[in-house]
Amino acid sequence: MAFLAELELSLQSCPKGSLSEATRFREQPWWDSLAALVILAIFQGTYGKQLAPADLRECNTLGDVMNLAK
Repeated sequence: MAFLAELELSLQSCPKGSLSEATRFREQPWWDSLAALVILAIFQGTYGKQLAPADLRECNTLGDVMNLAK
């Protein structure tokens, strides 16, 4: 859950407690190109792996993103 907590802190317009693995991030009002970069950076910081933008494009939920760390 460290990934979700860090993401929530980093997205200023994201309401507290609103993120879960089921969150369809592309449908959120805070979703934009900057949020995509934030996800890529937090993924690397949390999991120690680089997430390719092409892999992020294939994800629909935050759980999909988190599963890429496995």
